[in-house]
Amino acid sequence: MPGSIFTTHAHQRLQERSIPLSDAELALSKPDRTVPGKKPHTVKFIKQVHGRNIQLVATYLQDQDKWLVVSVWVRGEDDKVPLTWLVITAPFKLLWWLIKKAAKTARNI
Repeated sequence: MPGSIFTTHAHQRLQERSIPLSDAELALSKPDRTVPGKKPHTVKFIKQVHGRNIQLVATYLQDQDKWLVVSVWVRGEDDKVPLTWLVITAPFKLLWWLIKKAAKTARNI
């Protein structure tokens, strides 16, 4: 099996999605199945690892005999929402909740 190179984006996704590098490399080297990627010259690798459906997209670099891994994710798991985003959106969620509560109260009067 050729070696692999992970882009900065792929490394960020591994960290954000709590996917060990070893699990991603296992999906790449011994996938349960592969399918053509959405973009030309890419391949999607799919592997069930520790009950998680690891998927990654890579393109083969023939001159280096390596796979360039572009992105990695777990099918069926949502990404974690950054704390900053939760703090920024909290006032709007509260306001929306108050509007719905007021509308419900107005209908009951």
